[in-house]
Amino acid sequence: IVEDWEDWSKWISCRGGIGVPSVKSWESWWEEEQEHLRHTGFIGRLFEIILSIRFFIYQYGIVYHLNMTTSSRQGIRLSIVVYGLSWLVIGAVLIILKIVSMGRMKFSADFQLMFRLLKLLLFIGCIVTIAMLFYFLNLTVGDIFQSILAFMPTGWALLQISQACRTLVKGIGMWGSVKALARGYEYMMGVLLFAPIAILAWFPFVSEFQTRLLFNQAFSRGLQIQRILAGSKKQA
Repeated sequence: IVEDWEDWSKWISCRGGIGVPSVKSWESWWEEEQEHLRHTGFIGRLFEIILSIRFFIYQYGIVYHLNMTTSSRQGIRLSIVVYGLSWLVIGAVLIILKIVSMGRMKFSADFQLMFRLLKLLLFIGCIVTIAMLFYFLNLTVGDIFQSILAFMPTGWALLQISQACRTLVKGIGMWGSVKALARGYEYMMGVLLFAPIAILAWFPFVSEFQTRLLFNQAFSRGLQIQRILAGSKKQA
């Protein structure tokens, strides 16, 4: 499992490019997954965007049931305001990703201290924003988990729309942030897949159960052969 994790980490962190196969780089695999969009017309891209809108409806449904929304008497009006604030949060996350990627390109090689200070300021800003939401809008811990459940499909919808509008996104210089967001989703899914396997591998009974399951026919054949040999010895 450790070797598989190391191989997967190398695969997802390796840069793609001309001549790099998809089995060696996540970027090459991701480009191949979007190959059909290059041969899709305007109608096909429009349908891709329309299908992605369902994630935004799901986001509004979760935001509508947040504790800071349901506890207020303003009802739908406040839920729309909170929904707008959630989009501001998503926009802020995209801007932070863009700032971090630009800071990594400009400061990580020669000015590591400046790059770390930049990340520290962004982290402090996020903490201050969350504290203000707790104080002014009665945000709870449950609301944070519900917001995460709302933002994850919304980010996926933004990825689908960005892939459908690839030329426009590249024109405004946001394609690097889209790629970083997609890599983050893939990395998160990889952790979710590897974590239960690694936890089960720590228990010895799982290995024994796996061995019994894989070699069940071999064990049964061995028992039959032993019975035949035992019967032949008795007859002798």
